[in-house]
Amino acid sequence: MGQLVFSDVDGVLTGSKINIGQDGELFKSFDVKDGYGIVQWRKKDGHDFVIITSRESQAVDHRATELGVEEVHQGVTDKKQKIETITLRLGFDLEDTVYIGDDLADLQAMKTVETACCPADAAQEVTNECSYVSQNNGGQGAVRDILNYLETASQTAVGVIPARYGSTRLPGKPLVKLAGKPMIQHVYERASDAALLDKLIVATDDERIVEAVKTVGGTAMMTDPDHPTGTDRVAEVADKVGADYTINIQGDEPLIDPDVIDAIVKTLEECPPRVATPISPIEDEALLDDENTVKVVTDTNERALYFSRSKIPSGGETGSTYKHIGLYGFETELLLDYIEMESALEPAEDLEQLRLLENGYEIQTVETDYESKEVNVKRDIPVVEKRIQQEYDNGTQ
Repeated sequence: MGQLVFSDVDGVLTGSKINIGQDGELFKSFDVKDGYGIVQWRKKDGHDFVIITSRESQAVDHRATELGVEEVHQGVTDKKQKIETITLRLGFDLEDTVYIGDDLADLQAMKTVETACCPADAAQEVTNECSYVSQNNGGQGAVRDILNYLETASQTAVGVIPARYGSTRLPGKPLVKLAGKPMIQHVYERASDAALLDKLIVATDDERIVEAVKTVGGTAMMTDPDHPTGTDRVAEVADKVGADYTINIQGDEPLIDPDVIDAIVKTLEECPPRVATPISPIEDEALLDDENTVKVVTDTNERALYFSRSKIPSGGETGSTYKHIGLYGFETELLLDYIEMESALEPAEDLEQLRLLENGYEIQTVETDYESKEVNVKRDIPVVEKRIQQEYDNGTQ
């Protein structure tokens, strides 16, 4: 979604002090971080930035030229009317407008736009009107901080749960009853508690699963039955929905912790890698050599170096060796590219995440204490049911 940002100058792009020379000229000090933020904001499709101020200064024109800001309006006495006129002329709706101000003279403008923001040192009456108050003072990076907030706030995340009926080891797995409920219901209800998902959709190949999801008020989408992997099924839904981020939530994780989902979304918003996935320390020694437990090693920035079903590192011990939890967060654009990539490592380890590493992409890991437990075969059912019952008994579910 595009956004049109209007910004005051004094107390916002500059500090609240005005320096006047002996000949009456105004001296203004602008923050380079704000400048960088404005330049990056304007590079994004559908984004624009307008300077609007009641004062007049050549310094403002000069700074705007440096930043490539074409819309500079000084000496404005009626900001409300000016904002409405500019918004219409630039082809925006008022619902897509933002105003950044700091003092009482900005209140009328703030009430004109959809979103009002201000620096940390704004007047109290102004902060009361704002949906976001920067942690920075005016002239000290507040505008860049606000633009970062706007970019994050406008991003959307969809959770997609792939659920294939024809599991080889456990046919009809999504509908297997656990503590009286179909497994897909457990996954859907827990994932629904994630605060940072804008949508949650089950991607399936079977009408019976669609009906089970609809019965509990959920959303399900039929997908191509010939998809080779759950990720391909997730990608089909992601392509249709068009969210910024897509979270692949495994349909056989009935104990999934919604906080883990939120941690992945937050990591995608804040970290450079375009893929994120959770990991947790292995505490059970038997899992170190268990090929069904996928191990991972990371660099000093907690980015994955390699995944394997073998023990890595070879001298790994409990507490310091990490297992991978099968949940992935993708920048959607990369997910759609990912399903077209090729890999020699993926079939060698039977781990599709290696496709990303082999093609040069970084994966940000997120450590959690969540104790995952997939349902792959019949003997997993009583184990999971026991944990579900324990949660009920402890009042955590």
